[in-house]
Amino acid sequence: MSQVVVKGSRHGLQGEQNFIEKILVALDGSESADKALDFALDLAQKYPASIVLLSVIQPVIVPMISYPASGVSPVPPAAIRFYTKGFRAGHKKVLSQALKKAKKIRPKLKVSTKLVEGRPSDKIIETAKEGNFDIIVIGSRGLGGIKEFFLGSVSDRVADEAPCPVLIVK
Repeated sequence: MSQVVVKGSRHGLQGEQNFIEKILVALDGSESADKALDFALDLAQKYPASIVLLSVIQPVIVPMISYPASGVSPVPPAAIRFYTKGFRAGHKKVLSQALKKAKKIRPKLKVSTKLVEGRPSDKIIETAKEGNFDIIVIGSRGLGGIKEFFLGSVSDRVADEAPCPVLIVK
């Protein structure tokens, strides 16, 4: 069974009948993101809500200058385009599979997809603000330990900065 954490509940979750009309689901192809989709589909059945499935392509960061002493040479632009094209195809596949699953489980549900490029936490928050979403449903990748202390996880950053409640599914 999935564990669920709701953070950043500025809107108040009790007393309103249809406070959830727009759900943003962040997907990255992970198992926790798939669980988040399941939870969002269940939530959309309980409320008359539409869902937007969002996937964010993280930009490829490579050295653009050569460092002869270290043996690091710049990556050719063609290689960057090749990898970016591969990442884009992978994210499109994640969205396509999620859309297919959503339509199979909830055929009457209004579902759309969105693919953007940038830092995942920033783009999820930006999309939530621009789209005036009522809730974000996101999986927890569970970084934990020292890694999380220094880097922070996408779900934690989204929960801290989102303009709406964030439901984190483990």
